[in-house]
Amino acid sequence: MKTNHPSASGGRGHAVARALAVLVLLGAAFVGEPGHADPGDFQAMPGLWKIVTRVFEHGKEGPPQVAWHCVDEGPDPWPEFAQLPVPGYTQCERADPHRSSTALSWTLQCQGLTDAARGRVKFDSAEHYTAGISIKGQDVVQVEGRRYAACTSPKD
Repeated sequence: MKTNHPSASGGRGHAVARALAVLVLLGAAFVGEPGHADPGDFQAMPGLWKIVTRVFEHGKEGPPQVAWHCVDEGPDPWPEFAQLPVPGYTQCERADPHRSSTALSWTLQCQGLTDAARGRVKFDSAEHYTAGISIKGQDVVQVEGRRYAACTSPKD
């Protein structure tokens, strides 16, 4: 897996900006339902985050995949943190989101997957979180995110 580093140049900034815009639009539909915690209660800090993802295949942990991600102060930060893939499935639909000021959980129905996948994000501080996807109670993805610094420009 390719590792993105904050010093990478070229079109990375534009690609990240486009990806974040898509995530915000998807997230607005996902977390904009009534009855959830106020986004203003959420205390994750904006800035440069190091995201370490581990995929499990047949119960075995794969190598860590590292990505650097600049998170801004949007009206609702959840879309920045709740975009977790289900390995082997590209067409998944979120349902049943449950949210508090420091945690989010949801289910995923994926085309070709007979059981629902379950996603979760949990912040233990404004600068650290863990997340994951499980199927039948077994982790298939584990993520850890840690904030390292402020973003220095819109192209970070």
